[in-house]
Amino acid sequence: MGWDAVSAISSTIASVAVMLTVVYLAFQVRQSTRATYSQTYQFATQALGEMAAIVGNSKETARIFTVGMAMPEKLDENEFNQFAYLGISLFRRYENVFFQYQSGMIDEDFWIGHRDNLLWFFHRPGTQQWWKDRRLAFSKRFREFLETTSPTEVSSPSSRQV
Repeated sequence: MGWDAVSAISSTIASVAVMLTVVYLAFQVRQSTRATYSQTYQFATQALGEMAAIVGNSKETARIFTVGMAMPEKLDENEFNQFAYLGISLFRRYENVFFQYQSGMIDEDFWIGHRDNLLWFFHRPGTQQWWKDRRLAFSKRFREFLETTSPTEVSSPSSRQV
């Protein structure tokens, strides 16, 4: 066997090795992408679940949140401030879900369910009241998304929860 044959065999083996490496790397990237999507979904779900736990942690906090959403004028100044901070916390979490959707890290099905809840919360009288003063604390794209929606885009469930 001459050097030409050895060189050809070596090139073939090297080509096969490179192809196997590329296939392996593609598989690894795919697995990593799935894990990232799963982790993003988990974090978003966990953050919104934690918000529900914060609101439901005490009767007083739940009352302030419920009354603040529907009839903010029935809250005193301190209660309204507490309601506003709860709202900011809730909307920060939704802003993250919005960002993850815009970035392609969560799918449309996940987004649509949370979008409906987000818009329901956004169009409540109490949210509209604190939003006027605190809207600039949120990203421009998130503000534009919210502010170009109308209450009619929101499904009308008999009750909503955080």
